[in-house]
Amino acid sequence: MTGGRITFARSQQAPPLLLIVGSDRDSELMMGPEPIPVTGGSDLSRLIDHRTPYCLMHVTKDYFDQAPCRPNLLPFRTVLNLVTDPDQNPRVLANVENVLGGFAGRIINRPDAVLCTTRDKVARLLDGVPNLIVPRVLRLAGAKREIVNQALARSQLRFPVLLRRAGTHSGEFIGRFDTTQQVVDAFEQEGDHIITEFVDFASVDGLYRKYRVFFIGTHLIFRHMLVSDRWNVHASARTEFMASRPELIAEEERILAHPSGGLSEDLVKALQEVRARMPLDYFGMDFGIAADGELLLFEANATMNFLPFLDDPCFDYVRQSARPAQYAIHELIDLPVA
Repeated sequence: MTGGRITFARSQQAPPLLLIVGSDRDSELMMGPEPIPVTGGSDLSRLIDHRTPYCLMHVTKDYFDQAPCRPNLLPFRTVLNLVTDPDQNPRVLANVENVLGGFAGRIINRPDAVLCTTRDKVARLLDGVPNLIVPRVLRLAGAKREIVNQALARSQLRFPVLLRRAGTHSGEFIGRFDTTQQVVDAFEQEGDHIITEFVDFASVDGLYRKYRVFFIGTHLIFRHMLVSDRWNVHASARTEFMASRPELIAEEERILAHPSGGLSEDLVKALQEVRARMPLDYFGMDFGIAADGELLLFEANATMNFLPFLDDPCFDYVRQSARPAQYAIHELIDLPVA
């Protein structure tokens, strides 16, 4: 598959929907007979009804070398951009923006909006939302250690802090550090790094709860509440910690059964303000609840995965989030759902 080709899927005629995928890197997804690089993309297209016709366009980082002519986008009413990580895929996003220049239809998650959703930019966007704690973030390009030391001193970030490479997700950190020297020693000189203030979010029972909510158009859909005895909470908490604790399973089930996740009116208003400030048409947000009852932002971006669901009958209730999400994405792309 070359970088400019539009592949017809589920239909031999041009449908109104075009999906755009691609990556600056080389991880692959099989969506047809050939693999497509999609690292740093959204899985939201998997919620589209399997009978919905669409076309698929693969944009590469070298798109204009491979396909110097612009594709004909006139048949399409809506473009769904699935290239969603501004740190992993800046070249592809720039190419997608160029390809879509002059397109008269609807563009969902415009590439210029996606480029505004790095961790540091989101922290600035959401700073000041009532009832939302937004830890301060420092972004540093590859730098010598003395420069890192000086930048941390100027930033006045409160320790402890989390250090990660830009563009990493799923609880992937270089480490949590208590001093500037520890950060300097761990800093790698190649690539951009993100340093974030760590805010403790242990509940009164000493456990850590991480919530995930999706904003799809105007809809708010809670996806999970994971619980762990460690602060770095991610998907493995289900099997490693929650599965043997029926009271935690019941707690999550109650939360997902409630349209607002069981949150107070003030916290729902905070989520609505996040929705208003973020420039995206769809995205996910991971958060905790701090000791003072405020929401604590972990991250908000469109690269957050909705699927898959764990194949364990203990957690079948989580699947109830799929149907409203499917309705929401079909409403967003203005297509019916069966």
